Amino acid sequence: MQPEEVLELMRSAPERYDTVRAALRYRGDGPTIKAVRERFLGSEAARRTFGDRTEDSEPIQHAEPDGPFGWRVRVWWADQHRWRQELDLPGGGVEIKASTGRMRLRGTPEGPPGTSELWERRVGGASHLEDPGWLMGTDIFWTMYPFDPADIAGVDSTLGQLDLVVEGPVTWAGREALRLRGAPVEEWEGPPEPLWWGADEYEAVVDAERGVLLRTASRLRGKDFDALEVE
Repeated sequence: MQPEEVLELMRSAPERYDTVRAALRYRGDGPTIKAVRERFLGSEAARRTFGDRTEDSEPIQHAEPDGPFGWRVRVWWADQHRWRQELDLPGGGVEIKASTGRMRLRGTPEGPPGTSELWERRVGGASHLEDPGWLMGTDIFWTMYPFDPADIAGVDSTLGQLDLVVEGPVTWAGREALRLRGAPVEEWEGPPEPLWWGADEYEAVVDAERGVLLRTASRLRGKDFDALEVE
């Protein structure tokens, strides 16, 4: 299979299932992420994105610790209006969020009209105020994009800018899959979220049947420094 065929498989993911369940694990390397962010903020891509930094600019704030870190979350997904996630909190306990699919007819403090009602509860654990700054598992962008890679995050377009090769079939989390590996052809014009600017290699493992992402990783010198994986 050619790279463009795998990217097209990703684009068709929402058509290939009714609902999906998965347990996801995120792993990050704090020192590498901090170093990459520092380099990015001195790059032309950052200038295009945020404008020129001046002597009066605020110091760079890093939320990551000085070592490895991560989080785990369990997800049920139907579409962008109907989903549920259970995030394991660092100090114990779990945060549960569910989007009901009932659309708001008028704006509320929780959201504008046309968005789904959201139910949220914490069982055990500390308050939101005590969450570490790197805990991003409550954001739909960072936890749900594997199930609709093209529409939520444009991962297909981002990967399409790389010099890609296809490996496989491989097995990941018990599923037959195809692995995409790619290196940047030129510097990114802006942050390639959910991937990281500054990696020298990127990897995506795509479910061969459903087109969902089983793994994405930004890598530097042969090691992951940012990876989201289905367990």
